[in-house]
Amino acid sequence: MIASRFPFTSFPSGWFRIAYSDELRPGQVKPLRYFSRDLVLFRTQQGQAHVLDAHCPHLGAHLGHGGKIKGETIQCPFHGWCLDGQGQCVDIPYASKIPPKARIRAWPVREVNGLIMMYYSRDQEQPTWEMPQLPEYNSEEWVMLKRISWRNIKTHVQEIGENGSDIAHLTCRHPQAVKDFERGTPPEIKGPVFTYRTNPTYKNKFPIPMINPKLTVSHEFTCYGLGFLATRVRVNVLGGVWILFDLFPTPIDEEYIELQGIFGVKKIVNRVITRFIGHDPAREAELAIYQDMPMWENKLYRSTPNLCEGDGPIREYRRWVRQFYSEQKNLAKVLVQQS
Repeated sequence: MIASRFPFTSFPSGWFRIAYSDELRPGQVKPLRYFSRDLVLFRTQQGQAHVLDAHCPHLGAHLGHGGKIKGETIQCPFHGWCLDGQGQCVDIPYASKIPPKARIRAWPVREVNGLIMMYYSRDQEQPTWEMPQLPEYNSEEWVMLKRISWRNIKTHVQEIGENGSDIAHLTCRHPQAVKDFERGTPPEIKGPVFTYRTNPTYKNKFPIPMINPKLTVSHEFTCYGLGFLATRVRVNVLGGVWILFDLFPTPIDEEYIELQGIFGVKKIVNRVITRFIGHDPAREAELAIYQDMPMWENKLYRSTPNLCEGDGPIREYRRWVRQFYSEQKNLAKVLVQQS
């Protein structure tokens, strides 16, 4: 059981991806299962996306199975009750008076970077920060080559971000790609944003002849909370190739997470050449996830790990994540201690 491997007693708060924006058209309704909750995602006729707890406040019908959009509301398939985007019942077709408690929980939603993101808080708090619009997602200079998806990974979302700080695993788990690494600079922490920069040396995975098969890179890993993990890489080839690899882990329940991702390359001459150049690195990035997955699904979380020089900023990362848990005082006792 996950509870026997991890000390976390609740899901972390923050913004988490629940769909891509282009997966939800106006008038569409989708059932979801995240954070051990049944949810319903829908887009109104005017294009606004909303997420509600899934079950109607009347007799508990699941709005995601047969519910329909009626203007700016979702209509229950059982008795036709209509609820607005705030979860309030605003119309009952056979009654003139609406019960005062006829409402369900609405979750904060934002559409940013082509994602529909939901803010989770166990204590029903409103968002304390916003996910920024990243320039790459609105630029014609970037070509998004591939979306990748893994459902039901048996781990905790915190592990995915920690993996980005754990640079010592690179040559062991990904020897086909990484030749060497350095610890990098101390992480930069600004509230809910954690950024770590280093300069690993990669083997040549570009489909072009190279005099030097080693590729030095500038590597920047940024966590926007625990639900949006952004990697930017600049490779010293062709005058500089920029790569984007973003991951979006979302808890499904206490046992499993969903992991979505996007791989992109800044345009090189044109889209055809960019896709040719980026094919192998994209495949390598996806392979890296498969190589790490057995570790995530079977490792034990060491609350006080025996860290050594060269491990990367794991200690700093674990201090940073405390802010996202409701039980901060209890969590602090089991996370790695202050040095």
